[in-house]
Amino acid sequence: MKFTAYDLQIESNTYRLFDVIDVPRQLRVVYPQGDTPIILANAMGFDFLESIFKIVSASMKDNCLIRIKDNAKAVERFHDWYPSSAEFHLDMIIYNYQYTQISSKKIMRLLKMLDYSKKECVDIAVPDITYNNNKWWKLKGTLNVDKRSNFLTISSNSYGFLYMADEASSYHDIEDDEKEMFAHSHLFGLCKYEDLLDMRYYYEEN
Repeated sequence: MKFTAYDLQIESNTYRLFDVIDVPRQLRVVYPQGDTPIILANAMGFDFLESIFKIVSASMKDNCLIRIKDNAKAVERFHDWYPSSAEFHLDMIIYNYQYTQISSKKIMRLLKMLDYSKKECVDIAVPDITYNNNKWWKLKGTLNVDKRSNFLTISSNSYGFLYMADEASSYHDIEDDEKEMFAHSHLFGLCKYEDLLDMRYYYEEN
């Protein structure tokens, strides 16, 4: 998978931010105020997300973050399902907290530095790894989700991201269908007390 990579210095730390170059159009984040954030995508969008989660699980080390910029259509049919306070077209910032500890406030500082920072194109192979359920009890409380400005941060540990990759893979065989609205996932396995992030199948013709 191809990324634009930036090395960004804040105080004594150097962070490496990987910007995904080709983001599917059929991938969106919805943030309903006071409710659970939702990732909406078709099978191709979730295949893409599965690859991202595997890369974050195994290949993102110290002070590394991935940004997925929103690439969806400006107005889509599902916007009418939510109250006017809901926010659409959020970017995603994803990182493995085993190796990267950073606040949303610092992430905002990093993003403001991109326009005047050196960059390079890098290609990262998707690791050949799979989730197994033999340590499911270690997942509880490993998901952190936060909304700041125009982005949603998603952080977990390596095992948590493998779990999310497995959940994303469950949409692989669904054909593009605007009438399919049932398939969805709640990431309860990663949460202690409340639902923090949902996945839902959605497809809309471009």
